Amino acid sequence: MLPTHDVDCPKCGKRIYTALSLEDVVAADAPASPRVESDAQGDYLRCPHCTTRIAMKRVTIKGRLGFRVAD
Repeated sequence: MLPTHDVDCPKCGKRIYTALSLEDVVAADAPASPRVESDAQGDYLRCPHCTTRIAMKRVTIKGRLGFRVAD
């Protein structure tokens, strides 16, 4: 089993998803991943706890699309 770790909301500090990689990437096509949405401002994830809009950055790792919290 691969090691995992939680990625927390930058505003409320509660877990927004569990990452399988050290790069804090969430796989776009994984069934248990939170749904990353897109609008005119770009890709984002809503915190399920405080509903903050969290900007996400598209990344490709090993040929698969994923997202990580944008800087």
